[in-house]
Amino acid sequence: MDKEIEKEVALEVSKQLLEAYLSVENATKIIQENCSRDEFEGFHSEAGRVVGGLYLLLEPLWRAYPDLAPEGLVMVPPKKKSKR
Repeated sequence: MDKEIEKEVALEVSKQLLEAYLSVENATKIIQENCSRDEFEGFHSEAGRVVGGLYLLLEPLWRAYPDLAPEGLVMVPPKKKSKR
């Protein structure tokens, strides 16, 4: 994603998706504290997929506007594949 999304829109989307991430993290803690190990492991696995999906949505926004990324997250350009 190039800077085709206006920064104000990117900021709001980033904020909403980070709130979703925190909600998933909090739900995972609740399951861990109140459910069996098997239930937790199943939930944790699916929560990981959700969080991974959220990252796939957030990463292009943060790459376009690095100042929107959480503090301490450094956006490193992907390595180019070498030709053999």
